[in-house]
Amino acid sequence: MKKYIRIFLPIVIVVPVMTLSLILFPLYFILSKLKLKRLEADIYYIMVRLLAFLVMTLIGARMHVSGQEKLDFRNRCYCYIGNHQSMLDIVSLVWTRKLETGFIGKTEVRKIPLINAYFYEFGSVYLDRKSPKNSIRAILKGSEYLKNGHSMTIYPEGTRSKDGCIHEFKAGSFKMATRVGATIVPVVVKGTRALFENVQDLRRHDVYVRFLDPIETKDMSEEELKDLHTRVENAIREEYDRLPPLEAL
Repeated sequence: MKKYIRIFLPIVIVVPVMTLSLILFPLYFILSKLKLKRLEADIYYIMVRLLAFLVMTLIGARMHVSGQEKLDFRNRCYCYIGNHQSMLDIVSLVWTRKLETGFIGKTEVRKIPLINAYFYEFGSVYLDRKSPKNSIRAILKGSEYLKNGHSMTIYPEGTRSKDGCIHEFKAGSFKMATRVGATIVPVVVKGTRALFENVQDLRRHDVYVRFLDPIETKDMSEEELKDLHTRVENAIREEYDRLPPLEAL
């Protein structure tokens, strides 16, 4: 019951705003045809960040973002790799304001009205975990986006954590970045489960988003590439443990 009470306001307020914002999609299409990509992206991400701000505020999040000063969001393309705790992880990343990225997401997102439209407009890629061939195609498509200067985000655990712990990172997820020599940015997210998947009360909770040091993959040796997923997983685990414990969130 507490979970439904917590998400009531975001649904009542955000869904109508999302629906109304769809009238801007023809404008995005026109700007794209006029090759005004920068203007199209700026208008789109202003709207998306507004929605993310409404969701996280109404659901009771106190946001704490750090590490952004290490990154050149405007002029660089990154492959963001993070731990996956909640459905709110993507919203939390979008909330960071400067982040412009597509996502590798499960194919079930196609079935969610409104969300699927925004997911597509992000330049995201659907992945069917039950189909190895589809998974490979999704990784290859994500690589092409990175090669063309469009940042992407992937969660190498493969699915949301059911117990709040960080699970093993799948090495195959990193090929999206390494096959095109993209720069990887590990991202740590903590606190989102208390607002959606593991609701214990209706208090406000702290949500932390921390960007770690970028990792250049372009000139890595075979040995370095082989151990990359472990290196990133360990870095995220260590930073996750440094953040306030969940009992205090």
